[in-house]
Amino acid sequence: MPEENLSLPEELKKYDPENMRQIILNTPILAEQGYRLVEAIDLSRLREKYTAVIIAGMGGSSIAGLLLQAYLADEKLSLAVIQDYNLPLWADNKTLVVACSYSGNTEETLSCFKDARRKSCGLVAVTTGNKLGEYARVSRIPIITLPIGYQPRAAMAIEFFALLRLLEKLRLVKSRASEVLRLKQDIKPKLQALERNAMVLSEKLVNKTPIIYTSKRFEAVGYRWKCQFNENAKVMAFNNVLPEMNHNEIEGFESLQAAYHAIILRFEDDHRRIQKRMSLIKEIMLRKGISDTEIGIRGPSLLSKLFSAILLGDLTSYYLALRLKTNPSEVRLIEDFKEKLGAYVA
Repeated sequence: MPEENLSLPEELKKYDPENMRQIILNTPILAEQGYRLVEAIDLSRLREKYTAVIIAGMGGSSIAGLLLQAYLADEKLSLAVIQDYNLPLWADNKTLVVACSYSGNTEETLSCFKDARRKSCGLVAVTTGNKLGEYARVSRIPIITLPIGYQPRAAMAIEFFALLRLLEKLRLVKSRASEVLRLKQDIKPKLQALERNAMVLSEKLVNKTPIIYTSKRFEAVGYRWKCQFNENAKVMAFNNVLPEMNHNEIEGFESLQAAYHAIILRFEDDHRRIQKRMSLIKEIMLRKGISDTEIGIRGPSLLSKLFSAILLGDLTSYYLALRLKTNPSEVRLIEDFKEKLGAYVA
């Protein structure tokens, strides 16, 4: 993407009273904070050599788990992410369940916590407190206490690095400490360019529906982009993966029912055939009148690439929210929906 020296009208800044922009730009700092959170946690009760790990969570908590799956793809550890009320049937006392809920009141996660207790799974809670914190204290379960004051999706980096350090301390994966400690210096010089590119891309997305395409390996990154467009900018967005979309979604280009803008996230790690498929998709979209932006994701480490891509997506959704004159922090429909759903008894 070309870098341009753009700025938005000063009046649009009033739509960000919570200063989400600064929280996004602080991602490398939040990463370090999350990684340190686990150091003082007593994990002595977790004596089993676990053969599988389940991360149970919704929203930003589940995205932290999905990104961790992508990051740890070269490990032998069986790592699953559950975005539902129940654990899989195979979960047992050789399974470690990490129940993640920033608010501590996510009903699906509370249900999974109780399911894990019934199945005699190992358990760790990751939360700011509330019901999940209370359940964990009563059950004498280790708690990784998250800092308060963030929107749950804005705390995703804290959760990701806390989860990573947890698995390292339990010796379920090899240490990535050198990559983690280098992340800030890898990303900090890129922040200005990432923000400029986000401004440029956000302008292209006004009155368009974003579709984010990635390889299957980096699906979690595309999903994060999609969810950030939903929650920050309050617009519909979709993500899909290659090569699978070449076997179905590609036919949808024949009869378009909306104005789309495709965002192709091309990681340098992607398989050479995926690279070719992305190029061919661009040619087809050009013929069908679908605008697109291709973004090359490069960096000195996999961790750097993942979080550079995440930052660009977070900033793009943020600037689209300002262009649409909406507060990127508020999620009124979600809150109203939860209120109408009523209290949950697990």
